[in-house]
Amino acid sequence: MNQRTTTSRGGPVIGISGCIASGKSTVAAMLVEVADGVLISADDIAHALLARDADVRRAILDRWGDSCLDENGGVSRAALAEIVFNSPANLAELNRIIHPRILEKICGKVEATRKKTSKWIVVDAALLFETGLDAICDVTIFVDSDRDVRVQRARENRGWSAEELARRDAAQMPPENKINRSDYTLGNNGSLYEIKRQIERIVQLIKRHRREHNG
Repeated sequence: MNQRTTTSRGGPVIGISGCIASGKSTVAAMLVEVADGVLISADDIAHALLARDADVRRAILDRWGDSCLDENGGVSRAALAEIVFNSPANLAELNRIIHPRILEKICGKVEATRKKTSKWIVVDAALLFETGLDAICDVTIFVDSDRDVRVQRARENRGWSAEELARRDAAQMPPENKINRSDYTLGNNGSLYEIKRQIERIVQLIKRHRREHNG
């Protein structure tokens, strides 16, 4: 376990990552409930940037033109996904456009939240390690699920085929690399009760670690 021996004031920043359809956001929300924390969602920030950030919209239009717009003139996430997940070069270009802004927004939210409260801050970010967000976290948790479980969830919740899930997976860091870089791994193949029990155990381990190292 690589948990940092932080001496930062207030609650820790907990980074949650996981494969697509692993239930990462469910775990993040449940951790917020168990620890009475504050949630920061990278997905929510990315969606807001695509919908409302003029600089992001301009950069996307400059690169891919009107093909990525919806009928209302906004950036279509579905059309953009079709463009970037068929081309590693296009995906790298989109990441270059949007990832620095996501990092800036999340770091700003973490700083602002720490000024207002000593609660735990939970950062829900699928690309926690790919974007370097793990650097601002005191603890990282990887949510792991079996492949067949993820295929079923992706089909039921997103309408994706197994092939589409594989295509999206290929754009992320291999799960074993994320597991090796995480402080804790949480298995999510069972019930919500089982997930909550694991979260409660991890919360207690984090609290004990902080008592031992921070005094």
